[in-house]
Amino acid sequence: MDEQKFKKALAEVAKTDKRALAELIVEYIEPKHITRDIVGMFLNTRSLNPGDALVKKVRRGIEVRQLVPGQDTLASQITVKEVVNHVLDTAYAEVAHNEWEVESGEIGTIDEIRREMMAKLSDFYVVKVMNALYTLATINDSTNFWYVSSLTRSTLEDAIDSIADVAGSVRAVVGRRPTLAPITKFAGYRVPVGQTEAAGYPVPVPSALEEIRRTGWFGVYYGANFIALEQVYDNPYDRNGLIQDNLIAVIGDNCGEFITYGDEREDQWSDMQTAPPTWHLRIYQQYGMLFDRMENVGIIRTDA
Repeated sequence: MDEQKFKKALAEVAKTDKRALAELIVEYIEPKHITRDIVGMFLNTRSLNPGDALVKKVRRGIEVRQLVPGQDTLASQITVKEVVNHVLDTAYAEVAHNEWEVESGEIGTIDEIRREMMAKLSDFYVVKVMNALYTLATINDSTNFWYVSSLTRSTLEDAIDSIADVAGSVRAVVGRRPTLAPITKFAGYRVPVGQTEAAGYPVPVPSALEEIRRTGWFGVYYGANFIALEQVYDNPYDRNGLIQDNLIAVIGDNCGEFITYGDEREDQWSDMQTAPPTWHLRIYQQYGMLFDRMENVGIIRTDA
């Protein structure tokens, strides 16, 4: 089936059978892998093309004045300041295998291998972003940093309030699922107005409790979106986790941005020096990160 026929068939499924579409997405996309769409949920993202400016600019000079009837009005001179330039890196994934076994389908189809490689690249991006946030936020931990032995309602709400006050709003609270799981104990309850939690029992919120009972999870608490990340491992053998389990990032608006530069590039070739030939597939892409307002990020560390 060519690409156009596949898109047409997919559109027909989407219109008539939502359950079949969901099953197709789960089978095709492999949701255990993190995608760059998740990066866009807690960080500004842009897809740039070769030739686009890699400089973040700030426009200044726009003023509002009091108008006096009959006056000769004044105009503001607009200035553009180049703040900082993106530094690009290139990420790639490459595999090699006996060409005869590839042709026979013993290791799966090339499309399946390509999809898994793209998913691994997406995992790589999320690990890079999260580790950069953790590292930059801990350079000066005198502000926007909370050390706790375990996550509590008061600590979480204090962090959300603090970042919302500085950044304007909290875009997302991000962390590993085991670290965020204790929130389910209080995410479905609220304290009655005029009382403290110690003074009376929390009042249940039926819709939130039902969501937690049904899925074991929650989406929003205290006005913030919560994103639980699956662990990403360095390789299938050592299985060292690349996302820290004990840190939760409370991310406000406009703390930075993530860009991809150009489309994913692909090389595929056969090495004839070996017998049988060795098949190679390489996928790579340029990307960059820029964090210029780290005061808009708070970190909760749960192993103090």
